[in-house]
Amino acid sequence: MPTEKKKETVARWVERLSRSQVVILTDYRGINMKDLTALRRALEKADGGYHVVKNTLLGLALRQASIAGLETYLEGPTAVALGYGDVVALAKALREQLPSYPSLQVKAAWMSGRVLSPEMLETLATLPPRPVLLGQIVGALESPLAGLVGALAGVLRQLMYVLSVRSEQGERTAEAA
Repeated sequence: MPTEKKKETVARWVERLSRSQVVILTDYRGINMKDLTALRRALEKADGGYHVVKNTLLGLALRQASIAGLETYLEGPTAVALGYGDVVALAKALREQLPSYPSLQVKAAWMSGRVLSPEMLETLATLPPRPVLLGQIVGALESPLAGLVGALAGVLRQLMYVLSVRSEQGERTAEAA
């Protein structure tokens, strides 16, 4: 029978997981408390959090938060990186910290109902930031529209030229008559 303290811990985790855009499981063996604190602070700058948690409690919280697929990765020491904002920013922040902590290993991640492998998370970390991606999408959508406007303007210019020439011809014919 779980104790009240464990129930409260699981409830707190369910709340955190429910707010998260991404959940990244890591193996933190070989990292001391000073380094964990530094890593935690680096991820907080990316609107995330980094927490060491017991596998059994996290497993219960994952089930209650309807996050499936990560249970198989809950073996050995586990720390969880949670992203509350831009997913790419958190993935980049974690990627930037990995060289400083060679023993830190990404086990798996979860985002939008899908389990991501460490390789997929690496790919996500190489994407440009959200504002840049949105700018690229707007540019891609704007380009064909700008071409269409230019083409329509060219047709109108040609029509105006033809009408101008016809008008001049009509004036010359009227003067000659």
